[in-house]
Amino acid sequence: MKLSLLMALLWSWAAFGQVRVIVHASNPVNSLTADQVSDFFLKKRRQWSNGVPLRFFDRNDGTPERIWFLNYIVQRSAREVEMFWIGQKINTGNSAPAQVSSDQLTVALVSRFAGAIGYVSADFDKLDGVKVITITAD
Repeated sequence: MKLSLLMALLWSWAAFGQVRVIVHASNPVNSLTADQVSDFFLKKRRQWSNGVPLRFFDRNDGTPERIWFLNYIVQRSAREVEMFWIGQKINTGNSAPAQVSSDQLTVALVSRFAGAIGYVSADFDKLDGVKVITITAD
């Protein structure tokens, strides 16, 4: 029991250290599990529980935020994710989420679309039109 509590605390410390997951300000969701965020990113789920279509905004390849997000939330390497999306494009026609170049642009896009979700650097504080949600261990 103590070990599992310690692991959960360490996971939450790591999870909140590098990125913050953001959604449109009107989104009623206040928290998600890492698995739910991963499912949104991988398009295994395409809408919110209230039926609003989901739009995920990713960061550019090689950015520290994306590397951290893939490792700790999606739990896949950048190469594994690239191969996943190649397979999805061939087999289903699904494309990877749009990649954006900065925290500022991520916030601008997430604030524009009601079903949007993305992630920004943990220390980025210009969050007009979006809200930060809590990511919990599964």
